[in-house]
Amino acid sequence: MTRIPVHVAALALLCGLQAQRFEDLHLLQHAAHILPGSTGVRPFGPSRLSDLAGRSVYLVMTDRFASSKGQGQPACNGRGWCNGTLQGITSQLDYISGMGFDCIWVTPVVKNFYGPASEESGYGYHGYWAEDLYQIDANFGTKEDLKKLIQETHRRGMCFILDIVLNHIRPVHSLEDLRQVKPFNETHHLHLLNISNLSFNEYTGKASRWPYPTQALGPGAACYLHFFSNGTPDGTNNGTFCNNYPSNVYNPQTYYGPLAAGPAALKYCGPGDYICPGYNETVTQEGWFYDLGDLNQSVPFVRRSLLHWVHYMVTEFQVDGLRLDTASFMAHDFLKEVQDHLSILEKPIQVIGEVTTGNMSFHASFQQKDGQRILSGLQNFPLSYAAAPGYCGWPNHALSPTSGFNLTHLAVESERQWKSHAYSNTDLLMNMVSSQDDGPIFGMYRESAGPFSPGTGGCKAHESLVLNALAWLMFAKGMPAVTWGDEQGNTEYRNSLWQFAWNRSAWQYQLLSKMNAIRRRNRLETASAKVHYGDEHIFVFQRVSGEGSGVWIFTNNLHSVHRDQTVVYPAAPPPAPRGMIWQDALFRQPFAVEAGQLKASSSRPLVLTLEYEVMTKDGLPWKIGHAVLGESDPFALCFNIFHLCYRARGCSEVFLCRFSSSGDLPILVAKESASRMSPSRRSKAAHCASQRLL
Repeated sequence: MTRIPVHVAALALLCGLQAQRFEDLHLLQHAAHILPGSTGVRPFGPSRLSDLAGRSVYLVMTDRFASSKGQGQPACNGRGWCNGTLQGITSQLDYISGMGFDCIWVTPVVKNFYGPASEESGYGYHGYWAEDLYQIDANFGTKEDLKKLIQETHRRGMCFILDIVLNHIRPVHSLEDLRQVKPFNETHHLHLLNISNLSFNEYTGKASRWPYPTQALGPGAACYLHFFSNGTPDGTNNGTFCNNYPSNVYNPQTYYGPLAAGPAALKYCGPGDYICPGYNETVTQEGWFYDLGDLNQSVPFVRRSLLHWVHYMVTEFQVDGLRLDTASFMAHDFLKEVQDHLSILEKPIQVIGEVTTGNMSFHASFQQKDGQRILSGLQNFPLSYAAAPGYCGWPNHALSPTSGFNLTHLAVESERQWKSHAYSNTDLLMNMVSSQDDGPIFGMYRESAGPFSPGTGGCKAHESLVLNALAWLMFAKGMPAVTWGDEQGNTEYRNSLWQFAWNRSAWQYQLLSKMNAIRRRNRLETASAKVHYGDEHIFVFQRVSGEGSGVWIFTNNLHSVHRDQTVVYPAAPPPAPRGMIWQDALFRQPFAVEAGQLKASSSRPLVLTLEYEVMTKDGLPWKIGHAVLGESDPFALCFNIFHLCYRARGCSEVFLCRFSSSGDLPILVAKESASRMSPSRRSKAAHCASQRLL
C-alpha cells in the first residue's frame, strides 16, 4: 500500500478528496517535498548558487548567532567575545532555511585581533580585524567546521556568501603590533600617508582613549581636523565628530561645532562626498580607517598576496559569493583585478562591495567605470541611507537630514537608480534597513539625548513602521539583506540570538517567511521595477516579471496614524483581468480602489498580487473562471504547482492545485497554458472549469 504523508493527505481532504482517490499518486508523493515548510528542496540548483542577482540574504555574525553549547546561554552583546561558533551556525541552518532565504552571508572568519583591555581598541569578535589570513579564528572553530557549514548550506539549496576584508588589518599602534600580522608585517606593506619625520611608533601612537592616530581616516579625511595645543589630533574634532547636521540625536553644544564640514543636507561626510569642503580622495584611499593598519595594494607583494588569499578562500571552501568590506576605501583598478580574477574561475564568483556613500554616480562607478566592469555588485547605500530614515526616522545615516520621515528622497532616487544606465546590473545591489554596523531595525529610534542614550520613537516604538520598512526591503529591486535577530524583534546592537531560542513562532520570523514566499511565487528575483508614487509619507512601486501587472507594493511612514485607520494612496493597480482579483498577499487586508486612488484599511503595507477568484461550496473551493486558460497565465507554470486537487473524471489531467500567495488556500490552475493545449484538451479544460464538481 502506498503511504501518503499526513500533511499531504490533510490537504487532499481540504480539497474535498480522499487521498487514496487521487489518480496520480506519484505526483502527490512529489508534492510532499515541495510543500511550504519543507527544507529538503530549494528552487535553485547547484549551478545557480553563484548567481547572486536578486537573491534574498540572511546576515550572520558568527560570534553572536549560535554557540556550540546550544540554548540556555545568557544574552551577550557589547565589545567583547560572546563565543558563537561555525558549528553553532550549522546547527541552525534549518532555522534560516525555514524563512525561505536564498543565501546566508557570514562575517569574516579568519584569525582576529583578540584585543587588550576593553576600554582601548576593543576586540575582534566581529571578524573585521584580521591578524592571520590563513587561519580560521579558534573562537569560531576550524577549517573543517567552515567546510561543513558550507556543505550543509548547499545541501539545503542555499548559497554561501563569505565576508572578506582587503582594505585593512587589525589595530596597529606599534611595530610590535605589526609584527603579529601574517603575512603583512612590514611597515612598507601599509599606507604611511603624512608620516613625515615621525617614527612608526609615533605615527601609530594613540592620541586619546579611543585611538585617532595622525593618519586616521576619521576627522581629517573628509572634514577639518582639530589639534590640541600640544600638536596631537583631537578625537572628537572639537566636538563635531566630523558631523554636519545636529538633527535631534545629540544636542548642538556637544555634537555640532562651528568647524563642522557642510553641507547641512548630509549628516556626515564620507567617501564620494565631493560637496564637503576639504574632501580629499587621497586621504579616503590612503588614510587609515581609524587605527586599523591600512594595506597598500600598490605594493606588489601586498597585491599578489591578497589575490592569492582570495583565490584560496574561494576554491578551498567552495563559497558562492563574496561580500567585500570597505570597498570604497580602495582603488578601482585593484578592485577590478580582484573581480576579474574571480570571474574566470570554473565557478565564477560575484563580489558585493561595501561602498558607503549616498552619491549615486560615485557609487555606480564601483560597479562599472569608463566602460569597464569593476565589481559585480554593491551594497545599495544610496537607497538604504534614505530608507531607514524615511520609514523609521533613524537620524544617524548620511542622508537622515533630508530623509527623516520623508520618503520623497527614497522614491526619487529609486526611480533614478532603476532607470539608470550608470549601473551594469541593479539586481546585484544589496538593499538593507539594518546591518552589523547600524544595528537592528527594531532598535532604530527617532530621537536621542546623546551617544549612549537608548533613544525613543521611530521603528523602536511603532510596529507599523517596521512592517513598511521590511516591505520596501523585501520587495524593492535588488538583493534584500536581513540582519540576524530582526526576525525575533531584537533591539540591541550586535546582540546574541541564542536567548531568543531561535523561535520559529515569532511573528517577525513568520512575516519574513511569508515575504520570501511571495517573492518566490511571483518570481521577483530579477523582475523589473517601476515607481508609481512618492511623497513625504507614501511610496508606491511595482515589480513585474514577464507579462502582466506584477506585484504592487504600497508603503507609508504614517506612525502617527492608528493602525486601523484608513490610509489613502494616490495610486492604484489597473483593473484585474476577468476571473481574477487583486488581493493583499501579506495581511489579507481589505482595500478599495476609487478614482485611481487606493484606500487601505490600516497603515500596514499592502503587497497586491493577482489571484484567481475562488468561489466556494460548503466551505470548499469548487470553481474557477475561464481566465485560467489565458495564454499569459503566470500560474500555469509548473514551478508554482504543488499537487493534484481536482478530482472530476477527466479533469485531473488538466488542472492542478497550488497555494494562493498568502499560503492559506488551495487554488485550481491550468496544468499547462492554453497555447500548449490541443483543441480537444482545451475544450475539456473549459468544460471542467465550468462544472461544479467539487
